[in-house]
Amino acid sequence: MKRRRSIWLRILRFIVIIHLCFWGIVAFLSLLYNFVNPPVTPLMLQRYLVRGYPLHKRYFVPLEKIPKRTQNMLIAIEDGNFYKHFGFEWKMVKEAYQRNKKAGKIRFGASTISNQLARTIFLTTDRSYLRKYLEIQATVIMEICMSKKRMLELYFNYVEWGKGIYGMETASRYYYGKSCSNLTRTQTMKLISILTNPLRYTPETYYKSASARQRYNLLQRYF
Repeated sequence: MKRRRSIWLRILRFIVIIHLCFWGIVAFLSLLYNFVNPPVTPLMLQRYLVRGYPLHKRYFVPLEKIPKRTQNMLIAIEDGNFYKHFGFEWKMVKEAYQRNKKAGKIRFGASTISNQLARTIFLTTDRSYLRKYLEIQATVIMEICMSKKRMLELYFNYVEWGKGIYGMETASRYYYGKSCSNLTRTQTMKLISILTNPLRYTPETYYKSASARQRYNLLQRYF
């Protein structure tokens, strides 16, 4: 009995230590990334090493150089309450959980911009309950350690916009040969629309995706 209890205590201690290490790393990097741009992310490494995607030349653009209309478009389509919540939209999380439970696998998400950024710069996009568990913790720490504007700036510059294409400025130069600040309204809407599945669709093929078409139509209606 004592031996069994000792084993469980060791397991519990190990789990606690692992969590503390993870929290410490995420907290340290979150504070650091307030002032320094991540040189590389786990997602970039995974896409390059595992899937063999190229790493296109990256361009960083400060948030103040991104047109306000572009910022409003992205927030409206990805996370309307971004500046109001603390990383989560619990009603959407509950709905996604019920739909995934019914489907028998993870098919639907309820990710906020904060959630997406957490997995972009700290984890990967692989769908699993373990990743989601870690993503929740990383999101909380990031919300404590970063300002919303810095989080939005990092999102614009690190989110995946195609195979080996990270950040809107990089995507804008790759697809249109110009800075995102010079994009037309239509070009901007197409770029934001394909975020639903950037590995499969481009701004020129967005209409082949039902979700991307829906996003484009919403942007067209309100912007």
